[in-house]
Amino acid sequence: MVIAISTAYIIITSAIITLYFPIAVAQTTLLIAQFRRNSDRVHSKFRKSHIEMPPPILVQKNYHNGRKVIVVITTNGANAEVVDKLLSILKSYMLPIRLFVIKEAYDKHAYPAEEIVVPADYNCPNKSRAKLRALHYGSLWFKEHGFGKETYICHLDDDSVVSREYLEYIYSMPYDSGQGHIRLREPGKHLFSTLGDMWRISECASFCAYFNSKGKPMTAHGEGMVIRADVEEKIGWDYGTYGAEDVIMAQLIVKNGYTFGYIPGPIFIAPPLSAKDFYKQRRRWIWAMLWATPFIEKINRKYVYWALYRYAIGWSGFVGFFLSLPAYFIHFQYSYAIIAFSMFNTINYFFFYQYGIFKTNKRWSLLMFILQYPVSLYEGGTMIYSLLFPPNKMKYDVIKKI
Repeated sequence: MVIAISTAYIIITSAIITLYFPIAVAQTTLLIAQFRRNSDRVHSKFRKSHIEMPPPILVQKNYHNGRKVIVVITTNGANAEVVDKLLSILKSYMLPIRLFVIKEAYDKHAYPAEEIVVPADYNCPNKSRAKLRALHYGSLWFKEHGFGKETYICHLDDDSVVSREYLEYIYSMPYDSGQGHIRLREPGKHLFSTLGDMWRISECASFCAYFNSKGKPMTAHGEGMVIRADVEEKIGWDYGTYGAEDVIMAQLIVKNGYTFGYIPGPIFIAPPLSAKDFYKQRRRWIWAMLWATPFIEKINRKYVYWALYRYAIGWSGFVGFFLSLPAYFIHFQYSYAIIAFSMFNTINYFFFYQYGIFKTNKRWSLLMFILQYPVSLYEGGTMIYSLLFPPNKMKYDVIKKI
């Protein structure tokens, strides 16, 4: 019996360690490549020139063949002051861009931008709600007002902003759509939520940058997605899903024969302000993907397999190491390959979070190292919380932002 238990234990832990190993190799390789490319060197410049210091006077350029760039922030009105702040930053770039805010009819805040108000009685054909409904109405509004092939739309959430260099790149980008990588705009308001978001930074710097540069957006997100206006209007946002609109849009862009590329610049976001908001945010993402899986599978089955593999195995980078520890003490026999895999996985797991720290605030490196496993448990707990307390499918979780 003891031999059978020990054999089963070794097989299970070996499987977990082995399944994570390809992710560890890919993450390490891609992050090193991204670090050497140094494509987000404007990060520190952004924080100094556009937040702490007055903006420089811009010398006008000859922009690409009359191309027009507009920035669209979609909001439900819960973070009006943050949206005002982001619009102020965008205006400080003094670029020839137009700023739009898509808002609901009940939102009476006057934003310092052109406003697109979604009528209270507006209904999408596929019954899309919340953000999808607003985005779909916006795409129709842009078509009715003459925005077409010459216009590129940069979409932002009501907590995100891009650098001036990001917008300048859009004027000459050779793709029909594209996206850059995530960095933190306001780190440190809630320690564990901020450290937990280091995973997002590294995830985007590795997989977003790689797949987007290959024209295959396998890790798309809503912040900073750029789409040509006629492409967006043709595809639309009316999917009838709870969420995952960013993933679906990216897959449909490629499926319809349009190009998707990598924008070599940062998109600045803010982490949740509390543990409650952090867990609500992650729960929304998890269930949005689960509920949208049948829809996405019809578009790109490979994406579903990739997403399930990442979600199911990605959390196990530190689990495999801990599961294997008892085996060493009671002399279970692992192969040398499994021991090597386990060591590499553990090193990679620390390196993955440290990369995010390096791109955010190097002074937190030691703190991140000390709190690595508590932060991992804090973040991993969102999966358990989400499964035990699923969201109301008819309501859209809203979190406070800065």
